[in-house]
Amino acid sequence: MQLSLSQQNYPITYPIKMSGTLTHKIIQKRDYIRVDGTAALYIQIFLDGKRKKLPLNIYVEPKMFDVKKQRVKGKSQLVKDYNLIIGKKVADINNIAVSYRLAGMYLTFEKLIEELTNPTAKIDFIKFWEQQLEKQKDLLKEGTYRQQYSTLTKIKKWKATILFHEIDEDLLNELILHCKKTLKNKETTIQTTLKNFKKYLHIANKKGIKTKLSFDDISIKSFKGDRTFLNETEIKEIYEYYQSKFISESHKNILDRFLFACFTGLRISDVLNLTEDNFIGDFIAFKSEKTGKFQKVKLNETAKKFITEGVIFKGKYTVEHINRELKFIAKVTKINKHLTFHVSRHSFATNYLIKGGRVENLQKILGHSNIRETMIYVHIVDAIMNEEMSNLDGII
Repeated sequence: MQLSLSQQNYPITYPIKMSGTLTHKIIQKRDYIRVDGTAALYIQIFLDGKRKKLPLNIYVEPKMFDVKKQRVKGKSQLVKDYNLIIGKKVADINNIAVSYRLAGMYLTFEKLIEELTNPTAKIDFIKFWEQQLEKQKDLLKEGTYRQQYSTLTKIKKWKATILFHEIDEDLLNELILHCKKTLKNKETTIQTTLKNFKKYLHIANKKGIKTKLSFDDISIKSFKGDRTFLNETEIKEIYEYYQSKFISESHKNILDRFLFACFTGLRISDVLNLTEDNFIGDFIAFKSEKTGKFQKVKLNETAKKFITEGVIFKGKYTVEHINRELKFIAKVTKINKHLTFHVSRHSFATNYLIKGGRVENLQKILGHSNIRETMIYVHIVDAIMNEEMSNLDGII
């Protein structure tokens, strides 16, 4: 159990019995007094009948150490810092012992020292996640790896360390609240965070690491997802900005990619992977990074405007950078929508159907395995048409 700051500064009766075989207490080596009159403090550990002293790198005069309370006496800031260090070391030992016991692992002196000096993935979920994600790096698709790495980074900013025995329903609710209130995440983003958290907890549980909250206790809500799209007028507004003399080079390069996708329906992962070899006459042929399917899409004349011979697209940008800049571009063009690169794919699909395209052909272009995925866009277009019927009410 992690000690609070107030607990770390107040008396604790030692030695504490941790598991039936492990106890510890704070001692001072008074048989060796340094020139300045101070003596070293140690934490003395008893484990399976063996004893070992670990230095705390704290030196105080013997009269300043309270043997009974096992804390440094005084009210100065230095004394408070010393007692925080002592409390932290005690808490670390407690956490290691509890983690090993709950996981059903045998704790030896060697393992205890190793965990104290270099906490491992056996007790720290964050380190476990880092380790497992690195192992899967070559197996995961680039977009999937990037998403899971992004979730891990978000959680590390929230808590640098999450011990396995701390993972319970309360911690999960804290995480959800942090995503909602502090990060202002949308519900779909929160569910993605939980999905990735659950995945690595599942791996840990399968490896025999026991937690109060197991992976199958975490339920993930299903969402149809955000289908924000740009209508014809909004695409024209972005194109006007694209052609203006005020646009920066990076924005122009980013809009080359975005507008190209608005007229082809390609995902950002596939757009970023395009080379000259993918262009065959009036077609682009590629293997979709997300689905692994081979796709062949005919290029319309508008899409051709946004590619540059020899380099396809100028500059190199990460997905994160592109999405950040698209939000800025939305403000510049006064488009009051949450603009991300994926909006280009929704825009293509919706406008394709509005202009009379057949849903069966759209399914092939988008690379959907199931027609139901594509039918979502049909429902969007139907809703638009129904809404426009009320426009006739103003005639008479």
